[in-house]
Amino acid sequence: MSSNSTSNDDTYNQDAEELVWGWTLTEEGISAYFVAFLSLLAFTLFLSKYLYQFPRIGSVLPEAGLTVIIGIIAGFFINAKSNRVNEQDQPTNDDDFNRPVASTLLGFSSTVFFVALLPPIIFNSGYHLKRDLFFRHLTAITLYACAGTIVSTIVVGLLLYALVSLGLTGDFNPSFAELLTFGALISATDPVSTLAVFQQKKVNPQLFYLVFGESVLNDAVGIVLFNALSKFVGVHDTITQFALGASVFFVDFTILFLGSLALGVASGVVLALFFKVANFRLEKTRLLELSLYVLVVYFPFFIAEMSGFSGIVTILFTGITTQRYAVYNISPSTALEADVIFRLLSHLAEIAIFLNLGLSFYDDHGEKLKYMFVLWAVIACLIARACNVYPITFFYNKAIVYLAEKKFSKVEQNSVNASSRNAVNIPNGTEGSHTTGIYYVKKNTANMLWFSGLRGAVAYACAKTFPDDNGNSQAFISITMAIVLLSIFLLGSTTSLALSALDIEVDVDEDQYMQEHLETSFSCFQRFENKYILPLLLRDLREDADNNQKRVLLSEFFSDLDLSDFVPVRPAHDGDVELREQSDSLTRNEQPDSLSNFEQFNGSPSAKMHRGESSMYDFGA
Repeated sequence: MSSNSTSNDDTYNQDAEELVWGWTLTEEGISAYFVAFLSLLAFTLFLSKYLYQFPRIGSVLPEAGLTVIIGIIAGFFINAKSNRVNEQDQPTNDDDFNRPVASTLLGFSSTVFFVALLPPIIFNSGYHLKRDLFFRHLTAITLYACAGTIVSTIVVGLLLYALVSLGLTGDFNPSFAELLTFGALISATDPVSTLAVFQQKKVNPQLFYLVFGESVLNDAVGIVLFNALSKFVGVHDTITQFALGASVFFVDFTILFLGSLALGVASGVVLALFFKVANFRLEKTRLLELSLYVLVVYFPFFIAEMSGFSGIVTILFTGITTQRYAVYNISPSTALEADVIFRLLSHLAEIAIFLNLGLSFYDDHGEKLKYMFVLWAVIACLIARACNVYPITFFYNKAIVYLAEKKFSKVEQNSVNASSRNAVNIPNGTEGSHTTGIYYVKKNTANMLWFSGLRGAVAYACAKTFPDDNGNSQAFISITMAIVLLSIFLLGSTTSLALSALDIEVDVDEDQYMQEHLETSFSCFQRFENKYILPLLLRDLREDADNNQKRVLLSEFFSDLDLSDFVPVRPAHDGDVELREQSDSLTRNEQPDSLSNFEQFNGSPSAKMHRGESSMYDFGA
């Protein structure tokens, strides 16, 4: 009796292991899985080389599209072999062994997506946001990513709910809570294919960073929205029930997002302080410095998940804060090596997700796919994207014009030098004239922003965790997969045509653009940062540091500013050096020679890496 019980327990444990892992927990089983998947990964990387060798092909077939195609082809053969094994009445032991490996290749678990693959992608996105352009356009990016994502979620949810209520979606009738949750996940943009073409064509940096910056923050907002709305599925399914619980949703969303943001910023600040206090710049400790630095890719993510916050939002703002402060406290060689590692992890994770998307194509999705609903969902996404981009662009531009005119009026009253008008260039004349400037979002730029709202890895990863309280989880996975594939192959492959049709400026020299569009005044945050944050976090601004070095570092940190109207000074109350606006008591004659040293240092690769200013065209897709 005891032996039978033990045997049954062993059988149960073995079945449970196979169910959880997807392959037998033996050396051979795990090895078979990784050999198969890594072979597909290597083959994909090899073929991707030709997209870069032949730009014309790359502009039509994005790397994400190539990866999906390879996954679909491989999935066809794996699925066919798996079906042959299932049809055998008495499969061999070898077939029994291969079956779980094959089934796992056809689909990752949602845990693998969120715990292993998404953190390096999101961190790398935040880490490689070019500081100058990202913070210059932070207001516009935040509006598109935060307000725009919420608008898009609501519009998709309401449009699809109206169509379901009218009986236009066939036999698929999801609840209002499910449709709103679907609206959140499908509003997460991932324009990796578009950005690859932008790099190749060298588009206007403003357009590049509006699209890139929005997609980065949009992912974080979309995931938090998705997680918050998922709690209503099966509990508050109707629109009336959801309205009654709306206050709970807004409180939950606000606490989750702001708490995660604060934890991410704190993680980056702690890392900067750690490397400021602990000196790892010695040659003998360089490997330790690199090892500790790259741990930031995952460590804050797990802390956030343990604390009940969003790990994705946390790791995004950790990446942004780390690049802004911590990178100055490590050696230049470590900064370069870490940059390569972050790009590598992100690139491999993204390829793995798109490869899995293709492999999952034959995983019984045909039976679950609701074709009529997919059609309406695509139309709803396009309408929602328009409701996001165009109203926000209109009101944002109105605000830019109003603030610029108010500023110029004040400048004229104070008889300030006319060169200060370069901050925002508003021409004389009526408001109807073509208003330009480094902030203003032109009409063709807004059109390209609408076009760039592709769906990708994040939307598919969220779909894998869609709540199944009403039994519609598999259907929404299939629907999301179809929309992502249509987005990649239809929108991604026609980006070059869209650039031409919309008359978008290409072949822009980034360095020349930055020189021609310099800021001429500190923002309120830059003043606060210059006076309080930088002396606290940056090693080379400590009191015993060389003043010449301090001036060089500050000039480098604020490299997007036209410093002709600023001078580095040393306040009497402490030993720190600050950059202050030139006044009557501080004349141009006080400008030190050290700025010429900065100009030499500023062009070096290590300096660009410290600033996070490796060219946007080096951005890894």
